[in-house]
Amino acid sequence: MTVLVSWPLHAACAGVCVLVAVLIWATGRRGLTTWLLGGACAALAAWAAATAIWPIDAPLNGVAGVLEPLRACLWCALLLHLHERERSGPAGLRPRLWMGGAVLLAAVTLLPSATVMAGNPVAGAVFATPSIVARLALAVLVVLLAENVYRGAGEAARWHVNLPCIAIGGLGVFDLVLYVEAVLAHRFSPILLDSRAALSMLAAGLLLVAALRDRRWRRGPPVSRQAVFHGATLVVSGTFLFGVGAAGQMLESLGGSWGPTAQASLLAGGVMALVVALASRSARSRIRRFLVDPFFRARYDYRWEWMRCIAALSGPDGQAPAAVRAVRAIADAVDSPAGVLLLREEGGAGGLRWAGSWNSPAVPAPDARPLLDALGAGERVLVLTEAVPAAAALRGAYGALWLAVPLLHHRHGVLGAALLAPPRASFPLDTEVFELLRALGREVAMFLAERQAAERLADGRRLANYAARFAFVAHDVKTVSGGLKLLLGNAEDNISDPEFQRDMLITVRAATARIDTLIARLREPADALTSADATDPRGSVRDLPDRLRSIARGRGPQVAVECALAGGTAMRPESFEAAVGHLLDNAIEASPEGSPVLLRLHGAPEAPLVDIVDQGLGMTADFIRDELFRPLRTARPDGNGIGAWQARELLREAGGDLEVQSAPGKGTTMRLHLPPAARTEAAPSGQASPNHRSQAAFV
Repeated sequence: MTVLVSWPLHAACAGVCVLVAVLIWATGRRGLTTWLLGGACAALAAWAAATAIWPIDAPLNGVAGVLEPLRACLWCALLLHLHERERSGPAGLRPRLWMGGAVLLAAVTLLPSATVMAGNPVAGAVFATPSIVARLALAVLVVLLAENVYRGAGEAARWHVNLPCIAIGGLGVFDLVLYVEAVLAHRFSPILLDSRAALSMLAAGLLLVAALRDRRWRRGPPVSRQAVFHGATLVVSGTFLFGVGAAGQMLESLGGSWGPTAQASLLAGGVMALVVALASRSARSRIRRFLVDPFFRARYDYRWEWMRCIAALSGPDGQAPAAVRAVRAIADAVDSPAGVLLLREEGGAGGLRWAGSWNSPAVPAPDARPLLDALGAGERVLVLTEAVPAAAALRGAYGALWLAVPLLHHRHGVLGAALLAPPRASFPLDTEVFELLRALGREVAMFLAERQAAERLADGRRLANYAARFAFVAHDVKTVSGGLKLLLGNAEDNISDPEFQRDMLITVRAATARIDTLIARLREPADALTSADATDPRGSVRDLPDRLRSIARGRGPQVAVECALAGGTAMRPESFEAAVGHLLDNAIEASPEGSPVLLRLHGAPEAPLVDIVDQGLGMTADFIRDELFRPLRTARPDGNGIGAWQARELLREAGGDLEVQSAPGKGTTMRLHLPPAARTEAAPSGQASPNHRSQAAFV
């Protein structure tokens, strides 16, 4: 038996047609048109598969001989359906007549007496049989029907039916040529038989394009874009490897000792080239643009784009700087491989400054004020042609540029622009692309505005922390200054006393050391001394009674001390003295002349308390709540208004607190809740506030 057809070619045709049929059914709206389009491709696949499985029976006998006229009937059904749907004239074809003729001719080909080619269908066979005549007539009917459907469609509808008419009409013409040549030559041409398989693959592709371009039929496939992309990649890879294999077979057929070597080398090189191509983002971009996007009504999967943008913007700074992540959040949407972020200058001339680059030169931006003016209110994306102001200068600095996406903030206006390089695979820009870029630009603008606000807030907090420490130092310097003034006042009467001179030198030396210490601490980080407190037990007050008596001696006989408790506290001596000293000075100033101030230590070792009790006018609850602890608020002409606030801050930062008990006409009690001394060794350094401000009062 002679085999006239190439079974690998027909097997490939069957695979392609099956894939096309599945894609049409997946993307089409549920309706007769979709089923007929997919059915036409499925009929081609069944015929090609039968020919590949039983190549000896082709083309007239066996399963392939039965499926061939049946596929022609399905083509006629599709063309008649398109004609009835798209015709514009009052009268059209008679579908029943045409379909009846096609079915009748197909039935003739299937009659037992018609299949006389059971033997060798090459030479000596009788070609003037009912089977051949019916197949010729069926091919003519398909061609005439395709031509009538195309001519009967209106001008607007012709765009939707031209590809099916070309695909099916072309197959009909080729079948007509095949059978006419067989009748004249009394044999089938193997070349024409194999070419029919290649032409069938081309026709299936045209039917797929017809289904995709008809918007009324198309819907989103019930699979993700990633699944379609990987499926298309597999199809492209398989087609490439099939071509490499065919070329290898040709090399092997040439013979010679180098044939097998060349075949193996070609296959290995083809596989390597395929891996390199699939690893290239440009190749993947072209597959996505040309094979994936046409299957979907919308160009983008907006859920995926939104998740990708959020993932890019919320990434850690250690992975990529914020400016790079902002550019990528926009550039990846249009497959741009590089970009530059320009932000508006704050104040000044109001131009654009370079803020970051991704795969682009990191150089200062040229004068881009014309670009900022061209962006206007930020409602449109600019295509950076030569007509756009400053486009040439920006290309000279950053290379090829394609788009300028405005970063529009709802409160601050246009914050800047993201300049994008041309995409890896070019595609037409339409309204959908511009709308997505504008939305991403607004999201990136919100991200950048929040980061700028956070940076300004952090700078403000650092400045506020420094200002608070400076205020503490200034307040303690005032105390030192008061002590020196008192010393100068006593020096006029006792300067000749040697003991006073020694005390004066000691006092001046202590004041100088205290001022130097305050200046040094002002320069140190806010958390430097706090960390030392938590790790060094020697930096705490060990003997509270002795420390309180020392503080009281510096204030004169007006202060009475009562100590009902021994032990220490987990506060640095300078902080403890500053807190107690400020409150004690305030109590002395508030007490009437001759009325003592009580400094009392009591409580328990795990919760020591220090009370500073005066007999002054007292304070109202409203004053305590609204005025007492507000910095820089004072009723005394010579006061700074930070003593009570500083005392409470020092206590809280050490783990204690300050309680005020007062009423008008009943005096005031300042109760200091001190952290126990055990915390110095047991508490980790993290328990101390990072904003610790240890200051000292000169006593």
